[in-house]
Amino acid sequence: MASAKFWNGFAAGAAAGTAGTLSVLVALNYADRAGHGRVVRLEKSIQIGSPVEEVFRGWLDLERLPQLSEVIEQITQDGDHSHWKVNVEGKQFEWDSKIEQFILNQAIGWKSISGAKHSGRVTFSPLGTDTMVHVTMNYAPPMRLLTPFASSISERVEETIEKVLRDFKAALESRPQHSSPNAPAQAPEPSVRDRN
Repeated sequence: MASAKFWNGFAAGAAAGTAGTLSVLVALNYADRAGHGRVVRLEKSIQIGSPVEEVFRGWLDLERLPQLSEVIEQITQDGDHSHWKVNVEGKQFEWDSKIEQFILNQAIGWKSISGAKHSGRVTFSPLGTDTMVHVTMNYAPPMRLLTPFASSISERVEETIEKVLRDFKAALESRPQHSSPNAPAQAPEPSVRDRN
């Protein structure tokens, strides 16, 4: 079972940059706590040419995300819980996650409750009429996968996050700048609105 410190390990991030810039930061952090070994921390940012409200609404429409990115095969949502199926280089990964933080038009934080141990936060910051989307994720690879393969694992996870962000950006920037009929009228009702 993951310790509270692990899940509280993700921090808020606000990204700044110029139009079209993709910011990448990958760091490998070591944890001495029992059962964790190495924790991979990934951060990625992308600027999207749409207003914050529209980008946030698009991200909330989880069950539509598979239509926007070939990496995501399926997402089913039930309140603040969701089940994800993702394809990375021909391998399918599944997990359940729970929303731990929800701040309308600003941030969504989550943690996995089954499958690969990870937690993360997506922030949405206005940048003129555009939006900067910043993803921070902590991932604890299974101990058997660590040693010589840790950097390879972090590279694959990093590339996957980057691909999803680019696909999401392309989909939002290519559609008309108004609400999609499939987009939720309001945010789902997570049981936790804001948890630090």
